[in-house]
Amino acid sequence: MVRVNYLREREAQTRNPPPRPKIKRRVVIPSTIFLGEDERLSTFRVGLIARYLAVFRVEEILVFGPPTPVSEILRYAETPQYLRRRAISMSPSLKFVGVIPPLQSPHHPLSSGGRGFACEFREGIVLSVAGEWLYVDVGFSEPVKVLGKAKVGERVTVALTNPMKVVDRSSVPYYWGYTVTNAANLHVAVKICKDYVRIATSRLGEPVSDVAGKLAVDAYTKGGIAIFFGTRDKGLFELAAEEGLEVKECFDYVVNMVPKQGVFTIRTEEALPVTLAVLDYILSSVEK
Repeated sequence: MVRVNYLREREAQTRNPPPRPKIKRRVVIPSTIFLGEDERLSTFRVGLIARYLAVFRVEEILVFGPPTPVSEILRYAETPQYLRRRAISMSPSLKFVGVIPPLQSPHHPLSSGGRGFACEFREGIVLSVAGEWLYVDVGFSEPVKVLGKAKVGERVTVALTNPMKVVDRSSVPYYWGYTVTNAANLHVAVKICKDYVRIATSRLGEPVSDVAGKLAVDAYTKGGIAIFFGTRDKGLFELAAEEGLEVKECFDYVVNMVPKQGVFTIRTEEALPVTLAVLDYILSSVEK
């Protein structure tokens, strides 16, 4: 009955979920982007970053630097609402998460008004194990019986087939949210992204129009791009210098995404959607 009701709800929704991007997008940001700012406002800004990641189908975000609430808030935003109580331990860092906007990506459920994507997959938390069967909370009125292997408390992706079964998250053919990882510093973050085309964003870089064609070809060849951002007060040149790094040696491209910018500084939460939109357009020429 639970599955029947869900399928009826899905039939009323005609919006198809977006496919996974053919070229992976990884965003790399410093953990200190909002350090020292009002907690409620900074929480909201991290929530906006989460929305931008979902809008442009970014599947990976890497946060480098000392521990701050940024990673914790990003993980909270990515977790479907019905799983947050089980999957996330509330902490002082999350006291203002009520201000962040809903993600509304395909792995989040339809809203009460029926708006959103309807998929044949759901994220869940394993409640108990009985042999080859699991009892999983997938946000329905009661747990569902699922075929698969996992541990109690583990987050899993469930295919709503008959019978329902656990599948690898990467096998979902749609954009399925982002993962959050951490690096101790910029140097480590650069190393982690060695298999990607590494792009530093800076007003000191080349105008994006001058490198767009070559960047698209390189991204297609490698299969992924990693876009690095600085903070409002410290760009990547300053952050690299603090670690004794040379920007032009660390990155494949140093790009100015807003040539002739009309403001003195562009905040990270402003630069991020601009950059992702421009790159999405550039990569569309080779992702067909």
